[in-house]
Amino acid sequence: MFKQHQEFAKVVVNDFLGGPKIIKQCHIINAQKGLTAFFVVFLIWWYQNFSLGAYLYLALHGSYGIIWVVKDFTFPDRTFQNKITIGSSIFTSILLLLYWFIAWLQISEGIPNPSNARVVTAIFAYVFGVVLMIVSDCQKYYTLKYKQGLITEGMFKYNRNPNYTGEMLLYASFAILSGNWLAYSILFTVWIVGFYGFMVNKDISFAKKQGWNEYKKQSYLFLWKIHSNDIINYGLYGALVAYLIWDYQVSGAITLLRK
Repeated sequence: MFKQHQEFAKVVVNDFLGGPKIIKQCHIINAQKGLTAFFVVFLIWWYQNFSLGAYLYLALHGSYGIIWVVKDFTFPDRTFQNKITIGSSIFTSILLLLYWFIAWLQISEGIPNPSNARVVTAIFAYVFGVVLMIVSDCQKYYTLKYKQGLITEGMFKYNRNPNYTGEMLLYASFAILSGNWLAYSILFTVWIVGFYGFMVNKDISFAKKQGWNEYKKQSYLFLWKIHSNDIINYGLYGALVAYLIWDYQVSGAITLLRK
C-alpha cells in the first residue's frame, strides 16, 4: 500500500500525462504563494469585507506566502527544483489553488469577527507552524549541503518530517479562521494526496541509508516520539485531541476563568 501511494504521488507530481519537462516545480509554487497576499487583498476589495476576520486572514496567509518565497531563495528545497511535465504543472497549480479557495471561503462568507479563542488558536497554530517549517528546512538545507545521509539530530531527532508538520499546522490556522468544513476537507485532501505521499517517498529513500533502522525506532513519521513507549505517546496525543475538541465546544477553555 505504501509503495503504491509513493509511486502514485511520484508520477502525479513529476510525470503526470508524460511529455517534456519544461518548468521547475518551484516556479509554480513560488508564483502562487508570492501572489497570495495580492489575491486576498483583491478579495477584500471585491467583497468589500474589511472585517477583523478578513484582515487577520490577510496577515497570516499573506505573510506566509512572502516568507515561503524568501525561504526558497535563501535555502531552497531540492525536492521542488526538478522540472516537471505540463500535466504535473497543471496538477500542481490546481492543488495550490485549493489553498486560495480557503481564502475565498473566508473573505466571501467566513467569520467576520472571530472570537478571541478562535483568534488565539489560529495565531498559535500559525506561528508555531511557520517557525517549525522554517527551522526544519533551514537545518535540512545546510546539513545536506555539507554532509549527506540521514538527519537524526535537532528538529529531526524524534520527528522525521517536522517541516511538513509545520506546514500542516500553519495551514490549519487558515481553516480555523474560516470555520468552514470545506476548508478542513481541502486540507485533509492535500495532506493525504500530497504530504503523505511525499513523506512515504522519503521513508522509502531513507530505508536505503545507513542507520535507518535505529532512526525509525526513535522517531515518528510526522509527530514527535516523546516517549519510547508507543502506547504512552498515543495516549498523550489522544488526550491532546480530546482537549482541543472540548476546548472548541466551550469556545475556549480560558473563557472559563471569567468570574
